[in-house]
Amino acid sequence: MKQNLNFNLDALIVFGKLVECRNLSKAATLLGMPKSTVSRKISKLESDLGVKLLRKNTHQITVTDIGQQVYSHSLKILAEANDVSALIEGNKQEPQGELRAALPIFMGIDYAARVGGSFLQRYPKSQLELRLVDEMVHPIKDGYDVVFGIGPLQSSTLIARKAFELDCFLCASKEFVDGLAEPLTVPSQLNKLPFIDFDYYGQPRKSTLTKGKKRYDISPMVRARVNNFQISKDYILRGLGVGIMPKQIICSGELKEGVIVPVLPEWELQSIDVYMIYPFQLSFSNLISAFYDTALEIILQNSSIP
Repeated sequence: MKQNLNFNLDALIVFGKLVECRNLSKAATLLGMPKSTVSRKISKLESDLGVKLLRKNTHQITVTDIGQQVYSHSLKILAEANDVSALIEGNKQEPQGELRAALPIFMGIDYAARVGGSFLQRYPKSQLELRLVDEMVHPIKDGYDVVFGIGPLQSSTLIARKAFELDCFLCASKEFVDGLAEPLTVPSQLNKLPFIDFDYYGQPRKSTLTKGKKRYDISPMVRARVNNFQISKDYILRGLGVGIMPKQIICSGELKEGVIVPVLPEWELQSIDVYMIYPFQLSFSNLISAFYDTALEIILQNSSIP
């Protein structure tokens, strides 16, 4: 494999920190190196790449258009490089130490318990502090090592690694469906039925159904709104209405048993992308990698549910 790398990865770290701070002195302090070293590394990076990345004057530092593009790509490059390092480090020793983790409450107590329990059983030298949260928390500001949340955070101090997608679908109890006056065949029928709505982080989720190129935004009669899928499942099982559930967690057993049945299965809902977010300086932590693998494994155990 031909190697064409004509710049230093360490210089990308310096460049990223300078872009984030927009101040030479502050960036040098955070990097723990003299200002002259920071300037020299940036100049060398610009020389190696053959482009101007920054504009500097006595008051501020601005990023050129090409510099902004290089910065965006550098975040991905550094994330991949650290994933390789973390992989190698993880093979050298058993994960050990204390991990503070936050999972979104909408994923449910059962899922959190299975992830935490499996992690602790598999890695006996580890300690885990696990919190369920109803808002997007920041790993550094809120004191966590790793956070699972919706969507990546745009910050050079954090790494957002997509963990999995939750495939959502419309469903109801078999008893509720059997008791309807007519079969459900088109999305517009949902607007006349009681609905168990779902939100996360206090933001109601817009429910758009798609079938090929067709789209339909449902406007149902909301009977209840909750921020936790386990509560939604309970309401659905009680026959209180149609609701939204993920296939991989919470209701996989009920789907197998047939007590919860899909509604309009040919119509699809947008999936929920879940990311693992952690500080850049913990990129080498095999403890975080082990927690990631455990969280993903619990999801994959139910991914074959139709």
